[in-house]
Amino acid sequence: MPRFPSALALLHPRRLVAEWGPALPLGLATVVGPLLGVSVLAATSGIWFGALQSQGSGAIPWLLAATVLLAGLSLMPTHAASLVAGMLFGWAGGSLLALCGTLGAALLGHRLLSALVGRRVLEALERRPRAAAVHQALLGRGALGLAGLVALLRLSPLLPFAATNLVLAAARVPLVPFLAGTALGIAPRVCVVALAGSGLAELDLSSTSDRRLALLGVVATVLVLAVLTRLARQVLRRSA
Repeated sequence: MPRFPSALALLHPRRLVAEWGPALPLGLATVVGPLLGVSVLAATSGIWFGALQSQGSGAIPWLLAATVLLAGLSLMPTHAASLVAGMLFGWAGGSLLALCGTLGAALLGHRLLSALVGRRVLEALERRPRAAAVHQALLGRGALGLAGLVALLRLSPLLPFAATNLVLAAARVPLVPFLAGTALGIAPRVCVVALAGSGLAELDLSSTSDRRLALLGVVATVLVLAVLTRLARQVLRRSA
């Protein structure tokens, strides 16, 4: 049993930065960035929303580009794009547009964060044999199993969109199951928020709550925890 000072030493900022590298500041950015971004968007909505609305279908490329860049760079939560798309293009058109933009943002986030994090997280895991074994078991589930796990993570409210991008990029989840699972997991939220947007007379970026979506998120969270716990137990039993 490690002594208390030794346990605290593991959490020393310098040691954490040395071990995990850019993953720590990037993790903070993926949580704080979207919160700040949505505040700025809400404060300036009187400027940019009217400009988008006046362009009709010409707003599509602008909204797509803004979603991909801002959400992909962890500067905007994806629900903002879904809400705006629903207001401008109705439920069906807004859902399709927001889903395309969100997938583009996921692709950008995955590629960028993979490059920035590099192998530092994997190297940290390799120094912990049990954690490395669990990680390898996760990646060994195959493309379909990985896509299902990614979908559950996207449905779960445990991690926001940008933070999930970082976790999956750092874990080196391959691109195909990453995108497939993202599309499957993010679609319900996109459709529900776009539906909420289609019924708004004035833009309100906080109008995204839905009990059905919250219930679905709770179920997804339970399933994610159950899958990870079962897998970890299997790996630890084999290594015991």
